[in-house]
Amino acid sequence: MFFELAATLAWAAPVEVSALHPLMADLARQVGGNHVEVHDLTGGGGNLHRFEPRPADMKQMQSSVIVFAAGKNMEIYLERLKSNLGGVTVVEVGRTIPSLTIGKDAVYTCCPGHGVGVIDPHWWNGIDNMRRAARVVAQALSEKDPDAKAYYTGNAIAYGQRLDVLKKWAKLELAKVPSSRRKLVTSHNALAYFAKEFGFEVIAVAGLTKEQNVTPQEQAKTIESVKNAAVPALFPEKNTSGKSLDAIVKATGTRLGDPLIADGNGTGDDAGFEAIIRHNVNAITKGLVTP
Repeated sequence: MFFELAATLAWAAPVEVSALHPLMADLARQVGGNHVEVHDLTGGGGNLHRFEPRPADMKQMQSSVIVFAAGKNMEIYLERLKSNLGGVTVVEVGRTIPSLTIGKDAVYTCCPGHGVGVIDPHWWNGIDNMRRAARVVAQALSEKDPDAKAYYTGNAIAYGQRLDVLKKWAKLELAKVPSSRRKLVTSHNALAYFAKEFGFEVIAVAGLTKEQNVTPQEQAKTIESVKNAAVPALFPEKNTSGKSLDAIVKATGTRLGDPLIADGNGTGDDAGFEAIIRHNVNAITKGLVTP
């Protein structure tokens, strides 16, 4: 009886993990299920490009078994962080996922001052990428909790199957957008992985971060690109000022579509990767199909 109780208590104690990106937290929950307790340090709706861990966040990470980061230099503070975490394992989930490079990959139609030659860190906007990322998370959790390896692997497989269904739905919806309109004009350069997966090109007002300053010359180039693209709508982003887009709307005669969620920081009904993809696909289809 004592040993049965001890085994039950041992199983009931979840693996504590922390996440430096809301979608890494989402992945940990999808794969870890009831075997993990996930601490989302960034939360939904925040500006991930400006986040830096606070003392309370450091304390939480130091008590975690794993810290999941997006990687690809999304967390510019990561090397400093690692040196302060002692033996805590930091997993850069996106490290092995193929990168897109600004100015090199054809998906970037217009890149004024957007850091040509720099790796685009927004890999989570690709459905295939998130399927691969689920396997990375499953492997990391299995190394720390080997008795539950089959559980984590099974959850990653099941999640991947859901993403297969999601991608089929997205392709059907986005197929409604005529080929001549398959260009995404957005507030900052964050949707290239989505665009490549579904046959779009991106025209971004700002670079890889929302705070990147855009010169009048760069904005003029963007306006010219938008005019050449002849798209009916431009897309602001949630929790971001739309002043730059407003100016482009005025100059080009286009309209503003529904806001997109570009950094994976959705809230409420739009929290989590699957909900974000559905939100963005619906917004893009609505904005680019309507005359």
